[in-house]
Amino acid sequence: MTPAPLRVMIGAGEQRWDGWTPTQQAELDLLEPATFAAFLRDRQADAFLCEHVWEHLTVQEGERAARLVYTYLKPGGRLRVAVPDGNHPDPAYQAVVAVNGPGPAHDHRVLYTLETLTPVFTQAGFTVQPLEWWDADHTFHHADWDVLDGPIYRSRHLDHRNAAFRAGLGAPGFTSLILDCWKPTGQA
Repeated sequence: MTPAPLRVMIGAGEQRWDGWTPTQQAELDLLEPATFAAFLRDRQADAFLCEHVWEHLTVQEGERAARLVYTYLKPGGRLRVAVPDGNHPDPAYQAVVAVNGPGPAHDHRVLYTLETLTPVFTQAGFTVQPLEWWDADHTFHHADWDVLDGPIYRSRHLDHRNAAFRAGLGAPGFTSLILDCWKPTGQA
């Protein structure tokens, strides 16, 4: 019998998705390789999902974390990562997600754009495909992606604040910068 795919949510908080194993920082700490070794043992994950966690790391910590996740991901596996989008045009959005911002953003260390987040993962060996992002001219872009491959709540697909956008009315209200980061096949 083939084992079920190992799909792991890093920093899940209260979020739960069918088919995904939620973890918290104590179980899988992006800055502590020993937690990955203890949690995964001799396995590699088929997929990782990480929504609104990377912005809590410095860029250098984020690069280290990307290399760590790469190590524990099967060849051909995917890390789907979402962070607040530094090019989002709404000033209210920017205030909520700002570095050292209010509430949950009090420990945000970096506000990424597509141009600054992509190298965090390519330096680790990933091939990166953007899924949702705003450009510097404040135009929203998105690729077709399947929620079943890794749901991101704060996206055009799922966030309740984007209902009007999904109905064809106006721009999305709350979105994330979302990337699929693939570990090439043939890589150990």
